[in-house]
Amino acid sequence: MKQSLFPQHDHDHSDCTTNLMKFADRYCEQKGLRLTKLRRTVLEQVAANHKAIGAYQILDNLATDGQKLAPISVYRSLEFLQEAGLIHRLESTNSYFACQRNFDDELAENNAAPLGKCSETSPLVFLICEECGVIGEVGGGSIDSLITTVATTQKFKVDRSQLEIKGVCHTCQDSS
Repeated sequence: MKQSLFPQHDHDHSDCTTNLMKFADRYCEQKGLRLTKLRRTVLEQVAANHKAIGAYQILDNLATDGQKLAPISVYRSLEFLQEAGLIHRLESTNSYFACQRNFDDELAENNAAPLGKCSETSPLVFLICEECGVIGEVGGGSIDSLITTVATTQKFKVDRSQLEIKGVCHTCQDSS
């Protein structure tokens, strides 16, 4: 069952996390990537909700659980998870959130081949709710031609593109 881009505030997030971890295990196994204990723990921290979390918050959370880590070890795990396409980084806040397509239980349950990393050539659009902090992720295929045109006109080589849009999600609007 595909979930809403902006779930209700009281939804049971445990299914989302379970689906993501199933996907991550299978994806890493198929791609020959090592999802070490630390990487798994960091991914669980990032996937704890639909909001972004910073590296130092992850460090604080792990310290509360009795794990004292150097910041570089968390940053290396975040870099691995981002490169694998399991998480995204919000440039504006230097924080991370789980790739939403990996929360989809159909992908987790059908044991289908993983979709792979989010397209590096197609822009990503992140809709960030300023009320609740939840982040919605959508493909930016419709703006791809505009970005290509602007970049080509300016003789600019695009490595990656993402657009962060801030506003208020329908869930927060409905609860007002």
